[in-house]
Amino acid sequence: MSKELHAQQAALEELWRQGLSGRELLHRHTTLVDDFISARFSGSPAVQKNRGKIALVALGGYGRRELYPFSDIDLLLLHDRRSGKIMQEVSETILYPLWDAGFEVGHSVRRIKDAIRFAGEDFFFQVALLDARLLAGSKTLFAKLQTRYQKKILYGNRHKFVKTMEEFRTERRNKYGSHAYLLEPHIKEGKGGMRDIQAMLWVAGAVFGLSGLNAMRDAGILTLEDQEKFSKSWNMLARIRNRLHYISRRKNDQLHFDYQEEMAAAFGYQDKDGKLAVEQFMRDVYGHLQNIAVTTDLFFEHVAEVLGLNDKNNRERTLEKAIVERGGYLHLSNPSELEERPHIMMRLFLQAGRTGLPLHHRLRQQISSHLYLVDDQFRSSRRVVKPFLEVLVQAENPLPVLESMLETGLLTTYLPEFAGIESLAQHDLYHIYTVDRHQLQTVAELAILRQEQQELFNALAGPHLLYLAALLHDIGKGRHADHSKIGAAMIKDIGMRFGFAQEEIDTLSFLVRYHLFLPENGLRRDLEDQEFIRQTAELIGSTDRLTMLYLLSIADSRATGPSAWSTWKATLMAELYLKVKSCLDAVCSPGTDTKNAEDQGVSWLRQLVLNLTADIPDLRIPVQDLPADYLTGFTPELVVRHLLLHRDNNLQLQQKILLFPEQRPGYWSLLMLSKDRAGLLAKLCGVLALHNFSVLAAQIFTWPDGTVVDVLDVQPVLDTEFAEQNWRIMEEDLNKAVNYRLDIGLQLHNKKQAFGTKPRRQVQQLEMKVILDNESSRRFTVIEVYGGDAPGALYQLTQTLSDFGLDIHRARIATEVEQLIDVFYVLTRDGKKLTDPTEQEKVRKTLLTIIGREEND
Repeated sequence: MSKELHAQQAALEELWRQGLSGRELLHRHTTLVDDFISARFSGSPAVQKNRGKIALVALGGYGRRELYPFSDIDLLLLHDRRSGKIMQEVSETILYPLWDAGFEVGHSVRRIKDAIRFAGEDFFFQVALLDARLLAGSKTLFAKLQTRYQKKILYGNRHKFVKTMEEFRTERRNKYGSHAYLLEPHIKEGKGGMRDIQAMLWVAGAVFGLSGLNAMRDAGILTLEDQEKFSKSWNMLARIRNRLHYISRRKNDQLHFDYQEEMAAAFGYQDKDGKLAVEQFMRDVYGHLQNIAVTTDLFFEHVAEVLGLNDKNNRERTLEKAIVERGGYLHLSNPSELEERPHIMMRLFLQAGRTGLPLHHRLRQQISSHLYLVDDQFRSSRRVVKPFLEVLVQAENPLPVLESMLETGLLTTYLPEFAGIESLAQHDLYHIYTVDRHQLQTVAELAILRQEQQELFNALAGPHLLYLAALLHDIGKGRHADHSKIGAAMIKDIGMRFGFAQEEIDTLSFLVRYHLFLPENGLRRDLEDQEFIRQTAELIGSTDRLTMLYLLSIADSRATGPSAWSTWKATLMAELYLKVKSCLDAVCSPGTDTKNAEDQGVSWLRQLVLNLTADIPDLRIPVQDLPADYLTGFTPELVVRHLLLHRDNNLQLQQKILLFPEQRPGYWSLLMLSKDRAGLLAKLCGVLALHNFSVLAAQIFTWPDGTVVDVLDVQPVLDTEFAEQNWRIMEEDLNKAVNYRLDIGLQLHNKKQAFGTKPRRQVQQLEMKVILDNESSRRFTVIEVYGGDAPGALYQLTQTLSDFGLDIHRARIATEVEQLIDVFYVLTRDGKKLTDPTEQEKVRKTLLTIIGREEND
């Protein structure tokens, strides 16, 4: 008989392919399974012979007639005392065919008293019974269960029921995300998902005896407009969840990146107006999730107020003219205040920021209905600008305040420029939030940073500019052009509207234009290059701007997601900040003789090393012979350590390569000492890839005696502790590789094949390009390679540069989720820049081939 069910399910799936969708598909699927199960029950010999009473009951989603293609079926076999002996036979009659048909079935066999007792102990079973539906069997027994359930479980326990539901809502949001704007939303459990819908309906039924949205509308809890919007969003989520189940062929409720483009196409979205179809689709998805989240949150606030669950003193306290606190919420003392004094809208949010109190849900609805008062005069009024900026700067926890301002519509009405990025998806794995929520999170990160970096904040002349830049740094996104440049122009209009002085407008625009400068260059540029530091100082212009840019960069990175921030990145950005700050403090200001300053610095460092080694005998190389760029690359203490290792291991270094690992905060530093030989760095990078390491940066030096001193900063790809790593084996493999006893290319190919030949589909559009630059560095040719992150790519790139006769002196390797960005500082074998155009083009095309991009001649 399960073959018959399979055939019916296949026919239903075909109807889905033809357009049947949403909740209608669920009802059809539920009816199909109802008929199958009821027939098995009615046809059971044990049921037919039974003299007692049995009721077959559907629970949970199946009970609500919301059976998704691959969802579980929850059943309760209810029986009286006389039927107990045959229940195993009855359950097997039903369960075996369902299992044969591929269903996962949750079931229990209970008498009424057992079911009620268990409902009192287990909240999930308790709410499952709210959706109980009789499939077959005794109506009398089922009615008794419902009566006993109402009397024993619900009556007198409404407060406990709602509080427990709220606890599970909080727990769920902590686990699946506290807002509806995660870039891979969980359609069932995430905020604004199916579980929020069910929670609202469960409470409406348990507390008010209301069954469904129509009843809630009739009771005045929902307006007709709210009901229609809610139903539309509910149906859209049902369509998405149906499709997720069908295309993944399993119970899958998370809208992963891998499915988003396919979903967008299936729902008829197309690229237009510079926006990708998938971005438009996801923007609508977030709108539906947010609609459900806001509606259900307001409902739970209403329930808490009706039941008096807030445990707050309802005595009214005046906070300022027209604004009062009552019952733990902000209220207006007179509802007509908004009409008479529109600027009070912004002052309400300022009070929310100062006190930490939320706006009452009816007040939020009132603000939303008065947005027509926000006109050009309102937007430029100092009575509004001042409290708005104070919200950003003064709120101890600005995130909930700004979220509420966004949800009421005030933020986008007050700042129309913000509307362009509202719910805008960023189709990559780098960000975890939509653009609007990312910007709110950046302001929140600044508030946290203010406690960590009080000295830096206290020195700022205009912190309001920093906070406003944080809120608006990405407003130029969504146009598939340089969002930093677009945003810098847009924010000038806002600054003028706010009445800022021209210098403040210029600073605000500068922060938005260059908000990516420090993280990008900190990871990619040689921070020992004094010319680069001087150029950066000249670009930024003042310590105040530098500090704001630094703080904004940290907050932005933290708000982007865990992939965008690390101890390593923090170290590099701090180093760049301090070096540029020193430069701005006149060490290398414009007009300074940079070459002379560098020579003086090298002489000073060399003398420090001489002082430290004065009593150390038998060094194998004079300190006076150490190269200038080597001395500026390390602290004097590290230079002395290298000299001692060189002396103490001199005989071994004649025959083999030695590795000296050291644990650092956030990364591991790997020192390699060796006699010079061609392709050495490439071999090391290859061996590191074989041993599951990613390279973050490299410093490469050769002493006059031919000793290679390379220092690579690395991180383990796997979750490995420093003490667990077998460095001796890695050293042996490296020596085998340089002596042609280990074919690294073949080993990396085999390693890649072992993990499967089908790569994970890339989400974002990767940059695939090679840039040769002779301007950024006075000494070196800088080669930037942008490609996909793949095992062994760094080995191939470094080996190719060696094959072209190029020596790598510095390297920065920035892997940003799927995007690999390698920056090499190279010289030809005779110590010169690569200037020959023909050779440059050969190098460029070869590197492009390695990263997988072919160009048409």
